[in-house]
Amino acid sequence: MWSSISDCDEVYNYWEPLHLFLYGSGFQTWEYSPLYAIRSYAYILLHCGPALVLRTLFSSNKVGVFMTMRCVLGLFNVLSEMALYKALGARLGNGIARLYIAFSILSSGMFISSCAFLPSSFSMSLNTFAVAAYIDNNWFLSILFTAISALVGWPFAAVLGLPVVLEMLVVRPKRLFLLFLNYAIMCGGATIIALVLIDSYYYGKTVLAPLNIVLYNVFSSHGPNLYGVEDATFYVKNLLLNWNLAILFVPFAVPFAAFVFVRVRSSKPQSHRMPFEFSFAYWQRFLPVLFVFFSFAAWLLVFFSQPHKEERFLFPVYPLIALLAAVAFDAIPRVGSALFGGGTRKFWNFGVGALLAVFVVLSLSRSAALHRNFAAPIDVFKGLNEHLTIPATLDKPRYRSRENSSSIHVCIGKEWYRFPSSFFLPSGVVDRRGRKWDTELNFIRSEFSGLLPKPFADGALPNITRMIPTHMNDLNREEPTRYVSVDICDYLVDLETPNVTELEPDFAAQRDVWQSVIRRRFLLSSYSEPWFRSFYVPFLTNDKIRFGTYHLLERI
Repeated sequence: MWSSISDCDEVYNYWEPLHLFLYGSGFQTWEYSPLYAIRSYAYILLHCGPALVLRTLFSSNKVGVFMTMRCVLGLFNVLSEMALYKALGARLGNGIARLYIAFSILSSGMFISSCAFLPSSFSMSLNTFAVAAYIDNNWFLSILFTAISALVGWPFAAVLGLPVVLEMLVVRPKRLFLLFLNYAIMCGGATIIALVLIDSYYYGKTVLAPLNIVLYNVFSSHGPNLYGVEDATFYVKNLLLNWNLAILFVPFAVPFAAFVFVRVRSSKPQSHRMPFEFSFAYWQRFLPVLFVFFSFAAWLLVFFSQPHKEERFLFPVYPLIALLAAVAFDAIPRVGSALFGGGTRKFWNFGVGALLAVFVVLSLSRSAALHRNFAAPIDVFKGLNEHLTIPATLDKPRYRSRENSSSIHVCIGKEWYRFPSSFFLPSGVVDRRGRKWDTELNFIRSEFSGLLPKPFADGALPNITRMIPTHMNDLNREEPTRYVSVDICDYLVDLETPNVTELEPDFAAQRDVWQSVIRRRFLLSSYSEPWFRSFYVPFLTNDKIRFGTYHLLERI
């Protein structure tokens, strides 16, 4: 609930199509054009069931639907974490399970990702279910969750199916090869058939969206690099900010666990007969740690090597970070006491507790900073929704004089990518004269020169989604038809900053044209010290960072 939306892709590619299915309108990106068809409507439909129930419960309160839907997404993630917690407790011990849940609940990474309406977050939760099933030796469920994660969610999440592949095809091929083949064909085939049927219906032609995503990202001549490239330090910084101490111990999970398995006797009754146990049955308990680490490393290898980098691309491995860090932390006292003597065990236990406390403090500080610094867009649009539902708001001369229009024009310029979705635009607002008004979001020009989304065409489903939209391209080339004149705007959402240009003036300073009805503070990153903008430190942060003002401006 307190996590802000950090990626405009979440809004325009997922919340907007869901709004279309619920309310009949929303913004369309080029990815949903039948010419390209790289997004799956099946993924949207999975969320339609609970969303339709919430629409009934909340009636015309679309913000309530949005907020509660985020809670539903978070609950789904919690269920996956509890499944993995139980599997870890049964297979690797309660100590590792408890540490895993502590890392998962408290980390800033999970704070950001668990409620996000993104395929990468969906794949994160499903991969957590898959790992839990793998640890429980439930091969069918592990393969099923991996298939749904990769085909309905994100194709690249197939990499995270590596543990079950290695276990079934490399470790135990004689017993499990045919079983793997049968389950893979069954689960993959059923999922693909469902995808093709759903997406072909909505696109009006035969479509396999996961294939189109791979073709675009891997084999296209332009691909995602049009939207920016970063070096490897982008992910390094991201992991350190969102996982702090935990990520530093992930590389030690395998060697620490192996050391414990070799140096510490098995707790099984037969262990007293031999100093070390090297049987397959004994080491089989260690394999999940090794194979999960392999899948984590493979993921980093794939995405660190790609020029285009996004924070959300790391979401699917966040639970693996918590798991591997838990393994490492759990092993520290035993490794330390084995190397330095049993008398040091209390010291190592205290050290683990101290490290965990530092992790908790840094994580809470990071999460607090994210909410404190970036909550303004959602707060302002919630305020807009409340403001427009007051009948007196529309009892003004400029609205009373409109005989041929019943639209309220809310405009946005340079802040287009922070728009939290059409769920924050009220529809069917009734003024004192009984006249109904709809709220319409419009874009005005700014320094941004890429391709903006456009509203879906009017009509009924599936005709809307089958239409090829005009003025669309996959080259991120600007389309001037997206813009309206600022003169038609009734409201304007803008961030007041020192950076004023001809296309991005200080609208809040135009007091003869606009009045600020809602304002919130918003971090100006380029004017703030990096450490203090990343972590909230009471009594110190305010002196080291600078805020701008996020305005809802109303035309006078």
